[in-house]
Amino acid sequence: MKKKIISILLGSTGGLFLIGFIILIPVLMILDFFGANITDGYIENNSGYAEEYKKVLNENIKSKNGYVSLERILYFYLADNSLTFSEIYTDNLDSELKRQLPISQVCEIQKYKVLEVCKEDNIVDSGQIDEEQAKPFAPPIDFASSTITSFFKEERIVYGESDVHSAWDLANSARTPVYSVCDGTVETVDFPYSTNTIDTSDTQGGNIIKINCEVNELTYTVLYGHLYPNSSQVAVGDTVTKGQVIASVGTTGYSTGDHLHYQVSLNNEVVDGMSLIDFTYEIDSTPSFDQPDLPLRPTY
Repeated sequence: MKKKIISILLGSTGGLFLIGFIILIPVLMILDFFGANITDGYIENNSGYAEEYKKVLNENIKSKNGYVSLERILYFYLADNSLTFSEIYTDNLDSELKRQLPISQVCEIQKYKVLEVCKEDNIVDSGQIDEEQAKPFAPPIDFASSTITSFFKEERIVYGESDVHSAWDLANSARTPVYSVCDGTVETVDFPYSTNTIDTSDTQGGNIIKINCEVNELTYTVLYGHLYPNSSQVAVGDTVTKGQVIASVGTTGYSTGDHLHYQVSLNNEVVDGMSLIDFTYEIDSTPSFDQPDLPLRPTY
């Protein structure tokens, strides 16, 4: 009888669809398809977690404890929602190196070890980082005095419009210094705004600077947006050093208040710029702006 049923199922389109669906269900459940789908570091439907995540982010980033991605937080939270974002964040940090731990190390902790997601096969298939990651960048701003208002790939609504944010927004006072995250070359200095004014029709990020960073034969492009008018300390073609002041915080262009838009791209694809920052690096948080502003240069 069993053979007859199988023969009928395999011999019909509907039967093949049913078998495929039965196989697909557990796969989708593993990926949490029916909740926050985790794909390529982007968490779909993340608005429900945004405020809680930003709260724990700001507690740790302001204290320069290090960065743990939302993808890693949800990997464990969705497996056991009795765990808090705060404890998962702390458990996933190397307190000495101030960086996210490889997933296999976290899974050695007893409360995670018992979870299904920490089984060896699931770790391998998870896409979670399981090695020490290079941290070539310095902070782009003094984190101690900044507040994260939008994280990378956050689903949000700005001026009534929905979008998925391609960068980090770091709120701070106008004219707060902004730093080069790397040793690199200035590609763009474009300062069309002469007053620190919001312009909701702008699509370029207000006053911007772009710097190309050569790291281990890779070229990252770092974009700093909404910069204060006439604050540029660099010109196109300049060579800059890690930790060098390049401009200051403003609210020019499509903005909601004074903040730094910090965006990193690799091969023309945006990547998580916070994941590249070395939280053990100390910037000079009291630089001087005594040097005169450089003349504005056209975009290249």
